[in-house]
Amino acid sequence: MKKNNVLVGITIDKFKGIAPSTLLKIVKKMELEFVEITESVFDDLAEVKKVIGHIQTGFHLPNIHDNGYDFTCTQKEAKIQRLIKLINDHYQDLNINYCVTHPLERKNIKLSRDELIDYLLENLQKLTPPILIENIPTINPEDFDRFYEKAKKVLGDKLLGKCFDAPHYLLSGNDPVEYLAQRDGKIKCLHLSDCERDFDAHLPFGLGGELPVEDILWQLKKQNYQGFINLELMPRNFDDIRYLIDSYLLVLKNFNKFKYLKIRLKLLIFSPILNKIIKKVFYK
Repeated sequence: MKKNNVLVGITIDKFKGIAPSTLLKIVKKMELEFVEITESVFDDLAEVKKVIGHIQTGFHLPNIHDNGYDFTCTQKEAKIQRLIKLINDHYQDLNINYCVTHPLERKNIKLSRDELIDYLLENLQKLTPPILIENIPTINPEDFDRFYEKAKKVLGDKLLGKCFDAPHYLLSGNDPVEYLAQRDGKIKCLHLSDCERDFDAHLPFGLGGELPVEDILWQLKKQNYQGFINLELMPRNFDDIRYLIDSYLLVLKNFNKFKYLKIRLKLLIFSPILNKIIKKVFYK
């Protein structure tokens, strides 16, 4: 990543049956310099490689909620090792800056908590890209910090830092603005999306969610944050796409005013064409 810079992106995954390479083509028209990808890119690898160009990426490792497994699932050993090999073989082609993982999220009747954590860290050690650890709603900040420190002892310099998920922190009953005010220099990436009162809905901003996004962005500017900001947004219908674009522009406006104005102008000129492309994606 460029020094003294903030790269703002969105998650690229299979969406409504649309391949990641197709979604990458759309975000390139918005001049995104960064996206966060998932294992779905390996189902579309040849096309993704053709499209990705200079776009920088992070890789979100599988988690129980979205993928049904994570790197603690011993019964998925073959699948885990295959994914590790794919990441290590292609991380340079895919411009992967980091892999982000959740802490331990589940219990296992056969293995203890410590054994599951050891298995997770053993798998993370095998990855070539650096590791970020993301906070989750079901683990309180004190337990998260204890896990982070254990991971640091095992992973050493391979542990790049924290991925701070603001909605997760809010849903755990804590104030993300207050946390960011503490100037935690370990934060290298932020995940932003709007959430409902008790649900991590991954909404674009402006749809009546609970996240104090304006206060979060102000605090980041005040702290002179340098790193990645990824918008984990899940539009539910075509109308939400405008909110998704506005969410990206809101964040961009705070960190790159020139690029914000450039894209706003581009949208005024090319909005009908972009709408046509997006409608094809939604109503294919």
